[in-house]
Amino acid sequence: MQQLVREAPERPIDRRFGIVFPDATKMRTLSPEDRKLAVALAEEAGVAAPRVMPAVTVAAVAAPHLVADAKPVDVGLGATEGGIEVGIDLARLLDGRLLIQGTSGAGKSWTMRRLIEQTAGRVQQIIVDPEGEFRSIADRYGVAHIEAHKLDTAAMAVLGSRVRAHRLPVLLDMSELDREGQMQAIAAFFQALIDAPRAHWHPCLIFVDEAHLFAPFGGQSIAPNSVRKAAIGAVVDLMSRGRKRGLAGVLATQRLARMAKSVASEMHNFLVGMNTLDLDIRRAAETIGWDARKAFDQLPFLRPGDFIAVGPAFSHSPIGFRVGAVETFHRGARPELQPPEELDADQAAELLDLDSLIDASAADEEVRNENALIPGLKAVRAFIREAGFPLAGRIFGELKAISPEGARVIDMPSALKASADAIAASLTLLDQFGALEFSGFGDDRIVRLEKGMRP
Repeated sequence: MQQLVREAPERPIDRRFGIVFPDATKMRTLSPEDRKLAVALAEEAGVAAPRVMPAVTVAAVAAPHLVADAKPVDVGLGATEGGIEVGIDLARLLDGRLLIQGTSGAGKSWTMRRLIEQTAGRVQQIIVDPEGEFRSIADRYGVAHIEAHKLDTAAMAVLGSRVRAHRLPVLLDMSELDREGQMQAIAAFFQALIDAPRAHWHPCLIFVDEAHLFAPFGGQSIAPNSVRKAAIGAVVDLMSRGRKRGLAGVLATQRLARMAKSVASEMHNFLVGMNTLDLDIRRAAETIGWDARKAFDQLPFLRPGDFIAVGPAFSHSPIGFRVGAVETFHRGARPELQPPEELDADQAAELLDLDSLIDASAADEEVRNENALIPGLKAVRAFIREAGFPLAGRIFGELKAISPEGARVIDMPSALKASADAIAASLTLLDQFGALEFSGFGDDRIVRLEKGMRP
């Protein structure tokens, strides 16, 4: 059938203007089925079939002349596929700061861990860990492990001053704090670092994982506006004023688009990994000095652990390399695949303790049903459950019978054969729902039904 269509006289193959097929780079973006179709059409037309390029590697983005332009290795990070070592000039890093960016799984935390390990013992380190992934660093290198949830903001400020004064390497574990608490803690801690007296201005690398949590762009945070502004201001101060005070931030983030631009603008050095979203690719291209087309062709196809390095601490031109191994355990790594245990239905039910969950759900049914009611109906149910409701109903009936006239409050206990306290409680209950109106004072105080309640 396809042969008949191809040979149909009304659809001849016109070769006057040439035949154009996707180039090798675009062929790689096609699905396997579309790729086979493109190759078949090329063969049918008598032209060379497009060759499918392999996945982009660091060698594809690091030309030999660019690698030769790299700075001498001071702090080793990794190597190109050609075996040329790539590292960082530590002095330039302290002057220019560093931003590590890539989508989830690109290897940001791994890269930060590598840099922490390679600079341990050479310079003071402060590690801000929002997810509790770097605890093994503290165990391996003797870094003080601080549980931030045990300190209030005032204590965090004092901690920051003491860390600066004594040049202590610390790991600030913030995994037990909610987002608002993390932002409040960072604002107090960073401000104390910046406000330290000049005598304590020693070189210090400050590693912040998931930095967009502390300095979000625009309204991308559920924290109150005042808390968000304080946190962003503290991070911006760290990136700008911190340089003269010896403070150099090394920030990692999944998305440039989610981090405040005022923070990224203070960075001079960048490590950009795999990016898949259009907005992130465009901002990454601007960051490393690539045109959009080159970024869209290459950044989505970088492998985990492959990064493009650019900045005074690396080289004057972008260099592609693969991050080296780490010595400490990386908690954020994907768990190894393991088959589930083989259990029958009864064993699974016993482990899950389903009977107790069913009983608890049944006990909560009344609460759930009440929560599903409209607000007015909830108020009526609450009114009926009050202890003074029966007497309140009697009072309402008596007042309705003599409406629009009222009765003296002082006469009601004897008339209804109830105590003065019970009468007062029932009148209060009715008044809460706007059913009564009062006039007069003392013994002459009169109560009657509110106009809207009268027959």
